[in-house]
Amino acid sequence: MKTVFLKLAAAFLVGTCTVALAQTAASSRPGAAGAQSSDVPLPANANVVGSGPIVMPPPAPRPGRAPARPRGDFTIHSRHLIYVTLPGSLERPMWPNGTGIVVLDADNNYSFVKRIHLWDYAGSMAPEDISGVAASPATNMLYLSARGRLGALDLATDKMVWTTTLDGKCCERPQVSSDGKTLVVGSNLQDYWYKLDAKTGKLLMIFHAPGSMGAHNLNLSADGKRAFMSPNGKLLQIADIETGKIVQKIQFPENVRVQALNKDSSKIYVNQNNFMGYIVADTNTGKILQTVEVTSVPWRQVWNSTPRPRVPHGCPSHGIALTPDGKEVWVADALFHKIHIFSNTDNPKEISSIDTPDDTFWIMFGLDGKLVYSSSGDIIDVATHKIVGTTRSEWGTKMYSEKELDMTFIDGHLQRVANQFGNEYGDFVTAEKLGVGPHMPILEGVAYPLATPTGPDPNAGMKQASAQ
Repeated sequence: MKTVFLKLAAAFLVGTCTVALAQTAASSRPGAAGAQSSDVPLPANANVVGSGPIVMPPPAPRPGRAPARPRGDFTIHSRHLIYVTLPGSLERPMWPNGTGIVVLDADNNYSFVKRIHLWDYAGSMAPEDISGVAASPATNMLYLSARGRLGALDLATDKMVWTTTLDGKCCERPQVSSDGKTLVVGSNLQDYWYKLDAKTGKLLMIFHAPGSMGAHNLNLSADGKRAFMSPNGKLLQIADIETGKIVQKIQFPENVRVQALNKDSSKIYVNQNNFMGYIVADTNTGKILQTVEVTSVPWRQVWNSTPRPRVPHGCPSHGIALTPDGKEVWVADALFHKIHIFSNTDNPKEISSIDTPDDTFWIMFGLDGKLVYSSSGDIIDVATHKIVGTTRSEWGTKMYSEKELDMTFIDGHLQRVANQFGNEYGDFVTAEKLGVGPHMPILEGVAYPLATPTGPDPNAGMKQASAQ
């Protein structure tokens, strides 16, 4: 009898302890009754003793992080790419690097990604020089001008959406509005610029600028309301994009070459013929504010020698850009193969220079403002003024292009794109953050995954499995 009593007492104590332990464990779990946190759901067997291991659901993603990929998804969804158009300069032999667009991976030491085919040219004919490039996240298109035609490329498929020759006198340096609705592009050395529907390519209007023969470069204000139309001539004219009317004219001492705008587009910085340096003008009054000359090299002595040296684009300086913080002005030097850097103040001083042996004729700042992409093929660190990389083709040849873009993508859709001109307000996203540009919409949906079929699919129409 005593033995039976002891066995019953032991069983009672074991059962009591088991229940107590189970209650303690349950109450300590997130989301359990009495626990401090109740926002994490528990499996159905969480409070059932002896039901097996409790498998907690995966934690929610932390703020600012993308949700976990579906199982089996090994795709890289975001890309940071450099698009280099070829032939991208009249001042370089076009044969070593071929034609089209060479795409480089900016996150992988600028390794070659692919070459995009553009227009077909007979082998017996020289291809047209690419004279400008722009892109729009709102349309997911890239716009290319050549001296003879204009085209739009779908960035999700790398296929031409439309192409046009307009009146047979196009085209120079396209620019697209932040909303992706309007494309403005210059004629080929005439005295007018075109306004088109950026999505369809349909001509909407012609901006006539009598007195500005030789249409060459084109820039848009940060708010997208004004077009800065500079010929290879002395008279730069500013048009209202909505009406096409000329709202301001700026007369320069020599022919205007490359231009750049400050943050709110109230000042324009230009190179000009027969001068090494730059001139600053007020875009509201049309008055010249500053003339800044490079004095660290004896450029006048070399330039005025007989015979005069032949330099690309026929001028000592063909390339200018402002740093995104507006503190510096970078100027190309075609005589001594340099980039001169000036303080952007009321009394500008040259503060540094960079040797670019292969010559710089165009300067583009990257999206984050930390790198400069020079037409010499050099990639330059803005902080250290050191060359840190090179743009090379799939054959290893250095590419010399004055028309390239720094762009980021998510699932085949363009998110940000650098401006081909070295404006202080940078790209559309930066201009909006600075309060000088409107909101830039991004084309909705995803383009991923798209690949050109290489043959018929024997399983076409098969029901697609859902992600687990």
